[in-house]
Amino acid sequence: MKLSFTNSIKSMVASLLLAAISAMVSPCAQAAVENPATIREVVRNFVRAHLPDQSADVHIQLDGPAPGIHFPACRKLKVAYFGYSNPYGNQTVQVLCQSPSPWQLYLPVQIQMDQSVVIASRPLSAGSILQAGDLAVVRRDTSGLGGNTLNSPKEAIGKILRFGTLAGQPITTSMLNAPDVVHAGEQVTLYAEGNGIRIATIADAIESGRPGQSIMVRNLQSGRVIRGTVTAQGHVVVDF
Repeated sequence: MKLSFTNSIKSMVASLLLAAISAMVSPCAQAAVENPATIREVVRNFVRAHLPDQSADVHIQLDGPAPGIHFPACRKLKVAYFGYSNPYGNQTVQVLCQSPSPWQLYLPVQIQMDQSVVIASRPLSAGSILQAGDLAVVRRDTSGLGGNTLNSPKEAIGKILRFGTLAGQPITTSMLNAPDVVHAGEQVTLYAEGNGIRIATIADAIESGRPGQSIMVRNLQSGRVIRGTVTAQGHVVVDF
């Protein structure tokens, strides 16, 4: 009888100790944590909002948060780029919480953007004037191409290739020059502009030139050799 009573006392004491320990640890063990899926969705929406307007067909890949690492629930997550933000390539995003428990983490982000890309349909040499048959259009990830690829062959046809390419190589704006619109030895209209005044005369082109290029011409009226800027219309303009 005495042994049974003693065992009951021990059992009661053990239960009370267990309840006390549970009461001490349960607030930490059951503290609210931020849902990792919520963190990823906030980052994904942030990155998508900062992509160029034409980036409709894009896949955003996030790494993290790491499994097993938990962050306290946050009233409002703040998101910002960390370091260099390249809208067409890999980047890092900072996630920051200030209340109720401050914390921050950094998530690597990879962007894959599939869109129409103009490529060389065959090997092409430097100086080639591009024709429709030299080009093709394919769907390709453009995240590593710097954002200066062409979407339509019309943007390249008639342009001059600055250097040789292989078949299948993407054609970018930096690879192209506009063709000459002024040719050495021909007569051009020369405009002198300044203070709201524009005077036109005829000149001989000493050099060939593309729009925006500076070339030398000889004014037929005065015989002077001057330098002017070629326009898209094939004229030459000098300021005075």
